[in-house]
Amino acid sequence: MFQEFKRMPEPLQKQILIRLGLGALFFVLMTALMFAVRDIFLWLPCAVAAVFFITAAFLLYRKVVLGEYVTVNGECAEVGLTVIRRRIKHLVLQTDAGRVKVLLRGRLRKFSSGVSVSLFVANNTPIYEQDGLQVLYSYLAIDVTK
Repeated sequence: MFQEFKRMPEPLQKQILIRLGLGALFFVLMTALMFAVRDIFLWLPCAVAAVFFITAAFLLYRKVVLGEYVTVNGECAEVGLTVIRRRIKHLVLQTDAGRVKVLLRGRLRKFSSGVSVSLFVANNTPIYEQDGLQVLYSYLAIDVTK
């Protein structure tokens, strides 16, 4: 099991570890609240969150081990920014199959066009078309290399 984890791409390993870490954090918080307060209404949400994150980590691990993901490699052709705080909202990648617009979730450090980007996408992720671009709304992990 650990050997399979070591063979995974690094961005997917990072996502699995983040989910496991959050699950462990909520489990520790649940245990502390269970012994300190002894009120089910305070520690039950922590238990639900711990189960959610640990299950999400396991499902991502299973998906990667079974090979149910695709790696999309391309060069960043365009970076879309938000109006007010100038954060990165989307990327347009130039791939072998054409141009792909990826709507980002979370924060990504600022970078310019021309960097190499690898997206790890589940096999069953829907791809939409908009203005001649393929649009991806979700992905498993992203890796930006200069």
